[in-house]
Amino acid sequence: MKGNLISIFVGIFIAVVSWVPLWIVEAYDRYAMPVGLGLFAFAATFVGGIIALVGLIRLVIHS
Repeated sequence: MKGNLISIFVGIFIAVVSWVPLWIVEAYDRYAMPVGLGLFAFAATFVGGIIALVGLIRLVIHS
């Protein structure tokens, strides 16, 4: 059960932290269009969401 909670928190952490580089670039230049960082943010958010979802499903099954 503890491992499932850890995977949920790690997945959420990955999903949130993946947007930080994009926010930093936006803070320096409002009109910048960092396509690569945007694609990275979406991909990392997707991966983090999948990790959190797997942890949540395992937690519900074991309950």
